[in-house]
Amino acid sequence: MNEREKNLVKLVGAILVLYLIWTGYGRYRSAVSQREAQVSQLSNKQAELSEQVTQGALADRQLGEYMARSLPSNPEFARSQYQQWLLELVHDKGMDNVMVDFTSSRPMGEVYQKIDFRITGAAKLPSLIGMMHDFYAKDYLHRIRELTILPLKSGGFNVTLNVDVIALVNAPDDLPQRMEPSYRVDADADAYIAVIMNRNLYEPPNQPPRYSGGRSIEAFVGRDSPTPLTFKDPEGHDIRVELGDDPPDFVRLDSRSGTLRVNSDVAQEFELLVRAIDSGYPRRTTEQTITVRVVDPPPPPADPPAKPSFDDASQTVLTALVQGREDWTAWMHVRTRDQTLRLKKSDSFEIGSLKGTVVDVTPRYAIIEVGGRRFELKPAGNLGDAAKRAEVD
Repeated sequence: MNEREKNLVKLVGAILVLYLIWTGYGRYRSAVSQREAQVSQLSNKQAELSEQVTQGALADRQLGEYMARSLPSNPEFARSQYQQWLLELVHDKGMDNVMVDFTSSRPMGEVYQKIDFRITGAAKLPSLIGMMHDFYAKDYLHRIRELTILPLKSGGFNVTLNVDVIALVNAPDDLPQRMEPSYRVDADADAYIAVIMNRNLYEPPNQPPRYSGGRSIEAFVGRDSPTPLTFKDPEGHDIRVELGDDPPDFVRLDSRSGTLRVNSDVAQEFELLVRAIDSGYPRRTTEQTITVRVVDPPPPPADPPAKPSFDDASQTVLTALVQGREDWTAWMHVRTRDQTLRLKKSDSFEIGSLKGTVVDVTPRYAIIEVGGRRFELKPAGNLGDAAKRAEVD
């Protein structure tokens, strides 16, 4: 075997070794990728199972809450217990001619029993709203499905309420009544009633006025010191401003303009409560505490420096020479007065310190006589400067 054949054998062997290495690496990478895919799939499955366990725990907790709020599973016992509670509720709220009737009961699958009642009677609006508060404050699985209100000539309303309540199939028969009020309803019945009674159905909820002034004001001893109080209403309602309880005798307030006046004979500092009431529905009020400082008045201001006086003649310029039908006119602009004088031959004038006569007007200049001296005034020439030069000459 010569040298060339040996080299060829070596080359083929090297290629074969590289092929085997490449094939082995490819199989290794394929096995690793397959393993990683299996691990990822198992991780996702584990996450799904953990999510299902979490959702199951939440559902179990939710079901426990529903179970505690349910009526007993025995339909007759549940109906009797709930109807008795409804009767106590409507009589406690002072409804007249009340009837609480059981209307229907039907199973909803194998989960719960839906029991329906109808309440009819007459009531004033505050009593009706108070009854609705107590109804939803009772932590049952119930709702007012339908509410009908018709006004009465004698006052108040004829009221019809269709009520649904649920009894879970697995609820025990000896399930105790719900005594704790629901967290979903404001515990303060008066606040609940006030929100509904004072609701404006024709525009958004009324916002209280807002104070945009300073938190402190300054007044001077022995002087009637007015200060406007800046209250603004978001809806643009009229605002009435008043002082809080027991204001000092030397403090007055204009309720319409909101101008506060303080006239104290001594220097002092005190707090003042101011109240702004808008004219919206329902009326809203804003209170603001303001610190009032009564201080000695400042010294009188020094006399202002005298304003420099200008001679109108020094600010008068010949702006144009205009030809008319018969003669020429000199246009003199007095800058200090923003006034243009149109002077012809023989016209007299008095501009600032100069009193004179136009002797003649030509296409190139005007001849002016002041104090017995004559001088020429060309366009763009200053009257005062020309007069001074005439005095020197």
